[in-house]
Amino acid sequence: MHGVQETSRNDELPTEGNAKVTGAAVYTWDTALPRMLHGKLLRSPLPHARIRSIDTTEALAILGVVCIVTGDDVAPLAEQFYGVGLRDQPVIALDRVRFVGDPVAAIVAVDEATAFRAAQAIKVDYEPLPPLMTVEDALADDAPALFDGPTPGIPIPVGKGWSSVADPVRNVLCEYNFGYGDATAILDASDQVFTDTFAVTRINHFHLEPHVNIAHWNDGRLEMWSCNQDPFVIRGDIARIFGLPLHRVRIHTPLVGGGFGGKSYCKMEPLVALMARKAGAPVRLALSMDESILTLVKHPGRLTLTTGVDREGRLTARRADIVLDGGAYSDASALVAVKTGFRVGGGYHWQAIASRARIVRTTTVPSGSFRGFGGTQASFASERQIDLIARRLGEDPLTFRMRNLLDVDQPFAPNERGMDSDLSAGLQDVAERIGYSSKRQQGRGIGFAVGLKDAGGTGNHAQALVRVTQDGEVMVSAAVVDVGQGAASALCRIATDVLGLPLANATYAPIDTDHSPPDNGTHVSCGTLVTGRAIEQAAAEVRKQIETFAAERLDCDVSEIVLEGWTVRRGNVVHPLTPMVRKYYGGIGWEFIGRGAFKEPYDPDTPMGARNISWMPCWSVAEVSVDDETGRVTLHRLIVSADPGRALSREACHGQIEGAAMQALGQAMFEELRYRGAEPENATPLTYRVPKVRDLPAHFESVVAEHGMGFGPGGVKGIGEAGMLGIAAAIANAIQDATGASLTTMPFTPEKVLDALDQLRHVGDVPVVERS
Repeated sequence: MHGVQETSRNDELPTEGNAKVTGAAVYTWDTALPRMLHGKLLRSPLPHARIRSIDTTEALAILGVVCIVTGDDVAPLAEQFYGVGLRDQPVIALDRVRFVGDPVAAIVAVDEATAFRAAQAIKVDYEPLPPLMTVEDALADDAPALFDGPTPGIPIPVGKGWSSVADPVRNVLCEYNFGYGDATAILDASDQVFTDTFAVTRINHFHLEPHVNIAHWNDGRLEMWSCNQDPFVIRGDIARIFGLPLHRVRIHTPLVGGGFGGKSYCKMEPLVALMARKAGAPVRLALSMDESILTLVKHPGRLTLTTGVDREGRLTARRADIVLDGGAYSDASALVAVKTGFRVGGGYHWQAIASRARIVRTTTVPSGSFRGFGGTQASFASERQIDLIARRLGEDPLTFRMRNLLDVDQPFAPNERGMDSDLSAGLQDVAERIGYSSKRQQGRGIGFAVGLKDAGGTGNHAQALVRVTQDGEVMVSAAVVDVGQGAASALCRIATDVLGLPLANATYAPIDTDHSPPDNGTHVSCGTLVTGRAIEQAAAEVRKQIETFAAERLDCDVSEIVLEGWTVRRGNVVHPLTPMVRKYYGGIGWEFIGRGAFKEPYDPDTPMGARNISWMPCWSVAEVSVDDETGRVTLHRLIVSADPGRALSREACHGQIEGAAMQALGQAMFEELRYRGAEPENATPLTYRVPKVRDLPAHFESVVAEHGMGFGPGGVKGIGEAGMLGIAAAIANAIQDATGASLTTMPFTPEKVLDALDQLRHVGDVPVVERS
């Protein structure tokens, strides 16, 4: 399936691979506690309504029902809401519901069947309110306000060139403006200016392990097992909501069965903690996959780009108006708005950028972080318009891109870190792989895209601990959650590389906020980059301790010592370390313990308040043909390339690229969480279409393009989100190359393709392009 751009490094088996393959791996789903009770939720059948009353009498009378949590139980909490920056989502509905699926009551019973039966016995008296199912509904002059007062919390703080405001107008959660240069003046002076609008649709993360949490209170202290990606964020949120000091909250995070952003930040955790406290016993709440689909989605939205070009075919300035549907509650919408507005320029040189990104509230499933964090929305719009402009100018899209791409070390924006990938070389490589300059089959079209996002986050931080026993065994402790990306192996590999020990000697410690060093979450492909730096530092400290110990035992200078595996060599004499340590410490022996930490420093002169840690490009090229009678698109070849800087494991990198590319292919071709009126139309695993093996193109090639310029240990960069970025634009560009029809709204269903072909027949479109 994949290949090329191989390095000399030999892959070692992932440390956690055997347990996953044999089914021995333990997830939160597998956890059980003595006397554990089970929860189920009663959810709103209405998109928008006021709750007049909730009658739980009949439900509580059912044998086996222990208690029922409603909004009345939330009122006494220290805080009632959660969200990222802006906090508007109640632990459970208070006096109003805002989407079909909004939790209204939480039942605790001896088993799930009893809890489910009790949920059917609860009587809720609703006063229906007007639903606002679309951005247009929510922004209409006569639209009711979905919230009565200002949103608690603060907008995400940003840096130079930004302005931000919460609740700028009714039903708009927040608005961010970013820019540099005088975009208006430069657009006015440009030789040609193009304006296009693009739309992205709502999709779900569809992780195979649904949201599941177990909470247990003991002597006023909460212990929780959660499949969340952010154990320390959850600890902080729960402490704030329940008015507890941090040390009274303990979070365990076992392996996570997929997340893709859907398990970022607070979700069900405070509610499960409340259920357990009221029940006086451990409580497990495991959502069904149907319920997980109604928990969080990727932002649908509309992006209008106005772009100028000079007479030499060089891009001049871009203005972007981005409107994202945030759904019913804020979740991480503010962050997504910031990132979309920041990334909308793509990997090109601009004299000026002016972007405005708004989050509009609607009565639909809340939107939040999704693999790529606004990068896929921005890349789709940007790369579609780049292609459209090239074709309107009668230029080859490849040549047009090559002329305008950022060079190595060229900053993405003023005061930002320079580009740490060779964007032109990466694009040229995929063009050669697909044979772009060769004669192609009749009816086939080829499309390119260069997706780009910042990686590693801005201002992210992590601490790490590395312990080495007297036998040379390594224990790596950090808070990066393994969501299937192979984080444990990657982080252990960083430590063992520094120590010169085999990967098989290393173990990644279970994540437990009582013992693990903290970080700010498993996001934005920051694991190997941010936490990797901390682990590299911790391992280097351990190595220094070992060398110093050996030098003292051999009565020589440290400079005479060479650490070789679990021995030290002085001159031509090799000394095993195990007997040396045991002889000195005796008994249970000794551990060498190193600590490390990393944080990109705050810098108010940078656009994001701290310099971006690295850049994550994705070079994609697709070859398609289109049946002009049915509108069916056949994807014949798809090549996707990403730069990990230095690959810690080529197999893991290929897996990340290919998984992300297939996820993007789904959104491009057919995937969408649809509403029919106010009702979710396909919010079940049986009706929600995700990519299957048969959707793979005949030729699917991933490329691990090591450009060697990463900021992480040994040049490492994050790669987990890269494969998502350019796929949709590359496919749409290929469709246009094959047919001339322009698609600007995902997914590219046969109906939309036929509509685009009809428009082409009636009004014509861009000129045929001669390829260089």
